[in-house]
Amino acid sequence: MKIVSWNVNGLRSAEEQFLKFIESEQPDLLLLQEVRAHPDQLSFFLKFVSHYKVEFNHSGRPGYGGTAVYYNESLSLDKLTDSVGDKILDSEGRSMLCELNGLSFFNFYVPNGNSGAERLNYKLSFYEAMRDYFKKQLEHNKPVIIGGDFNVAHTELDLFAPETSKNSGFLPEERKWFSDLLGIGLIDTFRMFERGGGHYTWWHLKDPKREKNQGWRYDYFLVSENLREKVKRSEILKNVFGSDHCPILLEIEL
Repeated sequence: MKIVSWNVNGLRSAEEQFLKFIESEQPDLLLLQEVRAHPDQLSFFLKFVSHYKVEFNHSGRPGYGGTAVYYNESLSLDKLTDSVGDKILDSEGRSMLCELNGLSFFNFYVPNGNSGAERLNYKLSFYEAMRDYFKKQLEHNKPVIIGGDFNVAHTELDLFAPETSKNSGFLPEERKWFSDLLGIGLIDTFRMFERGGGHYTWWHLKDPKREKNQGWRYDYFLVSENLREKVKRSEILKNVFGSDHCPILLEIEL
């Protein structure tokens, strides 16, 4: 099964590249973050992609946030919902859950904390709720796959020039939260295959071709320990454009 996660930074502006990508890559499941549009504002071509079905979770604010799940019409999902059952995690259209053959797939768009103390506190509350939620999931030995924009670079390998970064996205408490997720039994799948630095998923729009490669790794696929042996591939698709983030890909055996 091929799963892709992508912060599209506005699905309407990314439409052309998005449609080319989904046609060429043909993922079974595609998790989107930062859709930034109500479904009624999207073109026919984005709502009716050939061989795919789609569900949206609008943020409730015009031009802001939101998530979506595209899935191949051949998949018979057992469940697809815009609620994971937690008040904080379900706020602002930031989470979606789908279930298939006993597996739970989560799509998360974690808040950005750079616009002031209030939003940073909201982000940290979101982090805490997310950690507690998955701790309970794993206590019941549930197989889970989590994809999305986590808005944190976990280690110094995950961003350019870490010694100069003092902003949200690389704060000690944010990085500790990610370590806590790994500590409760989740696996950063990219690090199963790549131990080195210089691999990023977000770059500043001032470098649209990403030639300087001065980026951050914000986007992740995490899986529960009981799925470790099922992971076949986890990659960053750096050469796919259309957003300030690139897609990430996970291939897993079902």
